[in-house]
Amino acid sequence: MSRKPRKNEEDNGFAAWGGYMEAKKAKLAEQFSKVTVELTNKKSDIFNGIAILVNGYTKPGADELKIFMAAHGGNYHLYQNQGGCPTTHIIATNLPNVKINQLGNIPVVRPEWIVDSISANKLLDFKKYLLYTNQSRTQPKLNFTVIEKDKNTFPTNEKK
Repeated sequence: MSRKPRKNEEDNGFAAWGGYMEAKKAKLAEQFSKVTVELTNKKSDIFNGIAILVNGYTKPGADELKIFMAAHGGNYHLYQNQGGCPTTHIIATNLPNVKINQLGNIPVVRPEWIVDSISANKLLDFKKYLLYTNQSRTQPKLNFTVIEKDKNTFPTNEKK
């Protein structure tokens, strides 16, 4: 629900952008484009169509991953983007369940996926690098071995 503007309120320039956050995201995307052109020579298109969001501590760090993506044709987001270039992968080393549930259906991948893809000079299958491999994307379930008992055996109170 959006707030109705007051009559004496000035247009601060953000109304046309759809709000402060949209303007901020656009500015960050523009800065990333400049980083791509100025700081790196594009080396390949390995990550063409891939847009990552780094969440938390990773090795290599977020700044290095940003440069890797710029050098190899990918995009780097500071915020999860649903617009024209949506976030395709979350890069993380560890995430709590609460955060995983907030992310939706975006795969959470270890940073080694990016490094190994660059080393191989091709986009590797991210499924081998998933942080959580089961469908529910929650903590792995414990596997208990089930011991079947003979149906004709009944517990007794006899001491042997």
